[in-house]
Amino acid sequence: MKRSIMLVCAIVLSLSVSGPGARTDEGMWLLDSLNKLPLDFMRKTGLELTPKQIYDPAGPSLKDAIILLGGGTASFVSADGLILTNHHVAYNGIQALSSVQDDYLQNGFWAKSRAEELSTSYTAQILKEMRDVTGEIFSAVSDTMNPEQRTAAIRAKSREVEKAAKGSTDLSCRVSETFGGLKYYLYTFETLNDIRLVYAPPTAIGNYGSEVDNWIWPRHTGDFSFMRAYVGPDGKPAKYAKENVPYHPKVFLRFSTAGFHEGSFAMILGFPGTTFRYREAAGVELAHDQTLPTTIDLYKTRIDIINAAGSNDRALEIKYASKVRGIANTYKKFVGILEGMHRSDVIAIKRNDERAFAAWINGDPARTRKYGTLLGDLEKANADMRAIGTKSIFLQNFTSGIDLYRLAARFRSYAASFSTDSTGTPLAPPERDRASLREFISSTFKNLDLGVDKKLMTALILKGADLQQDQQPAPFRDVIGSRTGPERDRTVMEYVDDLYESTRLSTPDGCAALMEKDPDAIGNDACVALATAIEKEQAPITEAAGTISTQLTALRKKYIEAWLAWKNGSLVYPDANRTIRMTYGQVEPFRARDAVEYDYVTTLSGVMEKETGADPFIVPPRLKELWQKKDFGRYADAGLHDVPVAFVADLDITGGNSGSPVMNGKGELIGCAFDGNWESVVGDYYFQHELNRTIAVDARYILFVLDKFSGAENILKELVVH
Repeated sequence: MKRSIMLVCAIVLSLSVSGPGARTDEGMWLLDSLNKLPLDFMRKTGLELTPKQIYDPAGPSLKDAIILLGGGTASFVSADGLILTNHHVAYNGIQALSSVQDDYLQNGFWAKSRAEELSTSYTAQILKEMRDVTGEIFSAVSDTMNPEQRTAAIRAKSREVEKAAKGSTDLSCRVSETFGGLKYYLYTFETLNDIRLVYAPPTAIGNYGSEVDNWIWPRHTGDFSFMRAYVGPDGKPAKYAKENVPYHPKVFLRFSTAGFHEGSFAMILGFPGTTFRYREAAGVELAHDQTLPTTIDLYKTRIDIINAAGSNDRALEIKYASKVRGIANTYKKFVGILEGMHRSDVIAIKRNDERAFAAWINGDPARTRKYGTLLGDLEKANADMRAIGTKSIFLQNFTSGIDLYRLAARFRSYAASFSTDSTGTPLAPPERDRASLREFISSTFKNLDLGVDKKLMTALILKGADLQQDQQPAPFRDVIGSRTGPERDRTVMEYVDDLYESTRLSTPDGCAALMEKDPDAIGNDACVALATAIEKEQAPITEAAGTISTQLTALRKKYIEAWLAWKNGSLVYPDANRTIRMTYGQVEPFRARDAVEYDYVTTLSGVMEKETGADPFIVPPRLKELWQKKDFGRYADAGLHDVPVAFVADLDITGGNSGSPVMNGKGELIGCAFDGNWESVVGDYYFQHELNRTIAVDARYILFVLDKFSGAENILKELVVH
């Protein structure tokens, strides 16, 4: 191993929580670092478990109850594979099972027996092992490699390590980098393929407040659902089959009804998505100036079209429910991040830090030789990305946001996969490719309305025409020419109408017929021809972005390496990257801004206070009746004399943590995390203890809804409740 690589490892391995600037309440911690945490402080606030009870690489521990599920996290809560997650994490599955006749989104779902549980397309991944493989990965690289060669070598070595770890098993293995590529871990998962829906509350509980309240505290949403994992009769992972049996996890979580108070210990295990806490100032500035506002504008256009179309058509609304909710969630978060960047002046903070960082680099000749051009190189790479960023973001939205285009792109790839015989005659792709395309066609048309799709394409083409001329896709310039105003809009509408009329891809039958044609005939379809033209526009941008990204990856690795050396161990946890992490803290209120202070808990009475009788603040009659009669059962909080609905704690999470269990110091479940407050969303870039809060639905509200609202005795009997 080269000397510089050994130095990198030494820097990372030397990290400790006692470094200057470290906070005990900040961090998404790798599980192999738990022994380094301030355990005495944690015990004083309520932790009763040992690090080994939380994470034991050699035996059962809390980590065995944690599940990577869809776009979020979940946990096992019974010995028979019952899973708790968010309603919004289970949303895609609920939507796929819903129809106007069986509207599980609107009315909820409850399987009164296991025979009634409904199959979904979800998979559940349970971590079996995490192992530091930094040495193995770095054995494939050398100091003489350029960034492209280094990236290729690391990718190849990672695949090699994954393949060796998987062997002949049915386990899933993947290598993930941390600290910008200074350290690598191999994660090995057991993947369960038969996941069934067990219980979902109605929208009026599971999504109470909807996008109006999204990312906003106080919240009054019962954002939870239950699913169940099944395996084959032999206990091994299997696809759905009637004879499958419930999975028996090594560990499952018990529910606590004891409640908590301000200052109570809380912790989360989950799979946070992506953060950018160690991003250079130029990269944060690029996000602020271009990535976030451009995406916000395009997402808003798509959201408005879909919502308007579904406002008086429940069948259409169900079709697009998952799509629009996912887009809307990201849209609002990005708006919040921009607002938070302004409020906290994150860019100025980053620039000030980098001035001090630069002075440290230039204070030593050896550091200057190694890192002297680093900040300038990062500025240039970000400027290069900025030059192509707007067009790149637009094309990503266009190619992913229009279903007919997605079909056309698949057919373009399908046509390119034809081989030829010795006479040059085209030979159809193998059956597995044809079956894959048929499945894609079927799934696309299940949630497609051509009228909505046409409006989306029209609006996005017009958005493309609004770009600076050098950023406009050529196919759209050809359509619009020099037209402006209403004439331009009418021309685009007529073009889209003609496109959808002339293509065979607008119906499943037409798609099936086109599959039987030769590559030339497929390529001559109007929509496939458009996909080919767009691909010609997108390919050089994708290539350029890839080259710049490779450069940035190498520079950011060097940046974090130098930053860690400068801070001498104060940066103690890596950015989130969808690997399992622990975060801990306390139940705490917060002061959002001048003269605005928030309590740490909301109640059922608050649900009633928000009621308007109109969506999204409709209270189910049964829930109102329970509140009016104060029929709270064992789920009322003794101090509040009410059912607690949600609470906040200073836990450090981000997207991907949705559905994570919130646990007390005994490892008992006290809530299910589903959101952050508005003031915290900038935490992806800059954590602020005084403002960052995790919002969780209270375990007692989950039990109350199951028991008093639904009477779901079969589910309650499975749970262990203390």
